[in-house]
Amino acid sequence: MINLLNFLIKNGAVFVFLILQSICFWMIVTFNESQRSIFMHNSVLITSGFQEKITDFYDYWALYSISDSLAVENAKLLKQLQFQWIKTTDMETSSFESIDSIELIPAKIIYNSIGKRNNNILINRGKKHGLHNGMGVIDNLEGIVGITSECSENYCRVLSILHTQSRISAKIKNKGYFGTLTWRSLNPRVLNFEDVPIHAEFKVGDTVMTSGYSIVFPEGILAGKIIEKDIPSGSNFYHIKIKLFNDLSKSKYVYVVPGLNRDEKSELLKPLRDE
Repeated sequence: MINLLNFLIKNGAVFVFLILQSICFWMIVTFNESQRSIFMHNSVLITSGFQEKITDFYDYWALYSISDSLAVENAKLLKQLQFQWIKTTDMETSSFESIDSIELIPAKIIYNSIGKRNNNILINRGKKHGLHNGMGVIDNLEGIVGITSECSENYCRVLSILHTQSRISAKIKNKGYFGTLTWRSLNPRVLNFEDVPIHAEFKVGDTVMTSGYSIVFPEGILAGKIIEKDIPSGSNFYHIKIKLFNDLSKSKYVYVVPGLNRDEKSELLKPLRDE
């Protein structure tokens, strides 16, 4: 308390000067029209500048939630595009009523590798967002990314298509011949398309897409175009290479595809895997 009094006594003249200056300034602005106009104009400029900075700051921090909402909207549009063809088939619509219950889950890639023999991806969605092992991951209608392999509450590891253990059922568009997409090279844009019989009729440039013969990916997700084909000596199957439509080195946002009636299909297919 004594120190505070000493400080006030020592600097009292300064405080009195500041108080008198403030009173003078107030009187000048209050009782003089021109000075008041100048003061109001400058104060608006200064306050608006500060307000703009504050707004920019809040907008920056809101970008994450905005991007999330845009990803959700994109997921809805992708769903409509992907499954619209089912609605227009000649088959009974009732067989596909459960398609409407599928909701693509948007996620952001927070780790990605493409230069290893076995590459993995980490996304920022997990069990609490409805993810579990064995769900397909795409980046758009022309991009297979991989399959979820291990999920925690908030994150999920994805077995990339650029992994030696990756096996994805696919077929040649408008031809019907199906096989398996695998990664055998070090080129992150090229996959092998295996198990296509030698009597199959197709050409270089044809499109390859998911076959729907699995519990992971629905039919019709475009994968890539055939760039090379040949028949190895003594083989009954083609050796085919495709170039992926999507570039995993640029992928940032992805969509997880919940399997339609996945558990029921898995139960029926389980005995076949043991054979």
